[in-house]
Amino acid sequence: MDLAVQRTFDDLGTPLCDVTFVVLDVETTGGSPATSSLTEVAAARYRGGELLGTYQTFVRPDERIPPFITALTGISDAMVADAPTTGAMLPSFLEFVGGAVVVGHNIRFDLSFLDHALVSTGRDRLANATVDTLALARRLVRDMVPNCKLGTLAETLRLPHRPSHRALTDVLATGDLLHALLERAGSFGILGLEELLDLPRLVGHPQGAKLKLTTRLPHRPGVYWFTDAVGNALYVGKATDLQARVRSYFTGDRRPKIGRLLRQMDAVHHQVCPGPFTAEVIEGRLIRAWSPPYNRQGKARRRSAGAAPRSDLADITGTAGTGAGTTGTATEAFTRGPGRRPVGGRQRPRRRRWTGAVLAGDPTELLAPLADRLTDLAAAQEYEEAASLRDEAERLRHLLGRHRRIESLRRAGRLVLLLEGEGTVEVVDGLLSGTTGSGGTTGSGGTTESGGSPTTAHAGAGAGAGAGAGARMAAMAGDGSENERIIVAQWLHANAERVRVLEVGSPDGWWLPADRIPTLRELCGR
Repeated sequence: MDLAVQRTFDDLGTPLCDVTFVVLDVETTGGSPATSSLTEVAAARYRGGELLGTYQTFVRPDERIPPFITALTGISDAMVADAPTTGAMLPSFLEFVGGAVVVGHNIRFDLSFLDHALVSTGRDRLANATVDTLALARRLVRDMVPNCKLGTLAETLRLPHRPSHRALTDVLATGDLLHALLERAGSFGILGLEELLDLPRLVGHPQGAKLKLTTRLPHRPGVYWFTDAVGNALYVGKATDLQARVRSYFTGDRRPKIGRLLRQMDAVHHQVCPGPFTAEVIEGRLIRAWSPPYNRQGKARRRSAGAAPRSDLADITGTAGTGAGTTGTATEAFTRGPGRRPVGGRQRPRRRRWTGAVLAGDPTELLAPLADRLTDLAAAQEYEEAASLRDEAERLRHLLGRHRRIESLRRAGRLVLLLEGEGTVEVVDGLLSGTTGSGGTTGSGGTTESGGSPTTAHAGAGAGAGAGAGARMAAMAGDGSENERIIVAQWLHANAERVRVLEVGSPDGWWLPADRIPTLRELCGR
């Protein structure tokens, strides 16, 4: 059985109850800040649903107020004759707003006038985070109202204040609307400021109703996976912030693949991990165990019976066969092969499969023939073939470095490493054995259980992905895959500044060969 986990305040980001909102509204002499001026500015400060204070002032415009504006707002030239100018009003207004989140109904209109006033007086535009109650209303209550005008919303939702085309009353009505919409947003799991700012895009997504599936995800590192209606895994991913990453699928990513994935998704599950290293290893284990259809890594190529694997994985471990292309010099292996024309023909050559035994040799002896051949091709102006050879040589350099890092982990035996921000991890023969992170000591996989909604597993790809904790933990256990050694070696290499070695099992320590891997430029310039 999965246990519901109470989210901490850190998981919520900035809780909405702790956010200070300043709702503002302006009245003007027209519709464009380039040709019109402010006549009234008002604002109200809220926190935790409580009104903390208000601000209201008339502003003396640069032109006369048109009669139809006076008829609409009730503001006449006589009322603003002694009011402060825009430049005199701004200091007190900016002090009232401070660093609060700015809220308005069609906030772009209000900000266009305020920003124009700020720029024209030599100040910077408002840089505060903004919330538009018009955009929120369109996403949350559009099916309840004939339109999303402030007056219509105030009447339909029976708000305490009703707008009157005067700045302060409109501000108070907008403040009431904000809090009514925040209550409705809670049904989508919107409990923090960051989530609120994304809400207009999230709820507007074609699959926005599935946002409720993300409400249990914490703002912590870990692994997540999507399952279909029968519990089969569709996709496995890792994240430094689980909730933010999963919600990002509903914002802005319009790739057809993502749309199909979200349409098939029935549940979201997650596993909290101590940090990104453990998450990346667990992600690889789940992909290998379930082969989810939306993971490129999880798609196994169809091979005839007895066919040798063609991946670099077999090459590095030294398990590749001894067929064509595995003997002779590096240049010969690249320029010939069964059914292939030599370099210089129209058909591109087959990529060399480098075995572990070959990669353990002298890197200069491996790369020098390729560099010599590259020089000859360039001199003969065979640029296309030279480019192909250059790419293969760079691939060989990459494989050499990767092979060395993997073998160094093997030789080291048992390693105890302290990873910055993650805690202590144990690596045995290049495979993750256990961790001691913020969630306490764990066994193989180093994860803290905090799963998603349970479903029944069925046979097929990813069977068990939606089952109970036992089936999932079995999939997360180490499987001895060489691919995991690649993940471990690559992560430790890319994040070396975050790694501190505490213990090494081998008496020789954890070391790499002293001779460096030369670059092609160095070899070509010999």
